[in-house]
Amino acid sequence: MRFADLGTFRPIGIVFAVTVSVTSCASGAPEFSPLPKAAPTASEVYGDFSQLPDGPAPATFSNGAPAHVAESADPGSTPRIINGQLTFRPTGSASPAAGYFQTDALERAVTRIGFRWIISPAKGKSPGVAAAAVTGELAHFIDGSSPEMPLHFIVDSDSWNYSVAPERDKGGVELLSIASGTFNPPLAEDGKTIHSVEICVAKDTATLSLPDGTEQTVRDPRIKAWASRFAFFEPFSASGDPSSIAGFTEVWADSKPCRN
Repeated sequence: MRFADLGTFRPIGIVFAVTVSVTSCASGAPEFSPLPKAAPTASEVYGDFSQLPDGPAPATFSNGAPAHVAESADPGSTPRIINGQLTFRPTGSASPAAGYFQTDALERAVTRIGFRWIISPAKGKSPGVAAAAVTGELAHFIDGSSPEMPLHFIVDSDSWNYSVAPERDKGGVELLSIASGTFNPPLAEDGKTIHSVEICVAKDTATLSLPDGTEQTVRDPRIKAWASRFAFFEPFSASGDPSSIAGFTEVWADSKPCRN
């Protein structure tokens, strides 16, 4: 699936619209470092799942910051640890399938968010997606509501998409796509290759360090106007029967000044 096509990607009532110009430049492998495993602060979270035993998702991030798991219509979509990855195993009882691992409110608006993840093959119908978002409050998508989002990023083996979303009391998420792209060649789906992505926000500009070694710059006034203090990380499949599954090995978010 290519997010540039967008016709097959409709999580929870999503509608895509609005496109702005994007600039890109080849930059080699993304160079960034996740947050250190330090004492918890109100301005950062860091999670390393690679050494955790199989079982429920942890109640805190690795640096001690509180973590929250949102309720899912399919219990199999609830995030959990499998083989050192924060992931899910949808049963097919709900479509789309999504699991949400969320932060508490950070001290200030999120300016950096990123993750490392593995794509594992499966035998279903739709590709496994890794997603991260910045939100105005803890998300409870199961009731049809959606918080405001200045950043909603999704990526699979073929493509990526950056959207924003207005707050909604009902009707599900309305994602407004402002940038997208594809990978050539596609990212490996071998169950072992670790891919990385990081997004750094300064005012109305988001700089994306993508897993293929390219960098994209996205500008939109809503990125600044809707700046928010919560974040989540999400394995997703457009159907409850995925053809691949995303599993996070590390995640991070903070409120520190963007390096750019």
